[in-house]
Amino acid sequence: AASWSLHAPPNNNKSKRSTLAALDASLSNRRSFLSRTTAAVATSSLLQITTYPKLASAAAALSQDAALAQWKASVTTIDNLLENWDTITKGGGDAIRKELGTANFGTDTSPLFQIDKAFKVLRENDDVDLIEFTEQSEEFSNVLAQADTMAYSANFAGGSGKPTPPKVYIDKSKKEVEGLQKIAKSLSSLL
Repeated sequence: AASWSLHAPPNNNKSKRSTLAALDASLSNRRSFLSRTTAAVATSSLLQITTYPKLASAAAALSQDAALAQWKASVTTIDNLLENWDTITKGGGDAIRKELGTANFGTDTSPLFQIDKAFKVLRENDDVDLIEFTEQSEEFSNVLAQADTMAYSANFAGGSGKPTPPKVYIDKSKKEVEGLQKIAKSLSSLL
C-alpha cells in the first residue's frame, strides 16, 4: 500500500524569500485595493450629502396644515375605496394596494402613501392627546399593512395545487379596510 504524505517544501533560503515576497506583494495589492475602494466610497457619500441637502430636508419638512390635509384626503380615500369596492377590485389586488398607498404605479399617489410621516407631525400638536393618538395611529398602520398583505396575496392566489381564489384575499382585504375606516374616524375625532 502506498503511503500518503505531504512533501515538505525545499528548505532553502531562496525559496522562502520568493514565497515571502509573493505574500507581501499579495497583501500590498489587497491593501491598496481596499484603501482605494474605501476612499471612493467615502468621496461618493460626501458628494451625495453635499450635493443634495435640500432634498433630504424637503422630504422631512411637513407642516401641520399639510399633514392635516394629507390625513383628511386619506380618510376620503378610504371612504371612496369602500364605496367603490366592486369597481376598484376589478383591477385585482394591485388596484387596492394603489388606493392604500402601498403600491404606487404611474403618476397618481395615494394620500395614504407615507401617512406615518403625517402622523409624526400631527401628534406634535398641543391639542392632541399624545398617548391616545400614538396608539391609534400605530393600530392604523398595522391594519393598513394587513389590508395591503391581503391585497398583495390576491395577486398570487389561484396557483397550482389546491388554489385559493383571489376573491378570498380581496374579501379579507375589505374587512381590514373596514377596520381601517373605523380607526380613521376615531383618529379624526382626536384632531
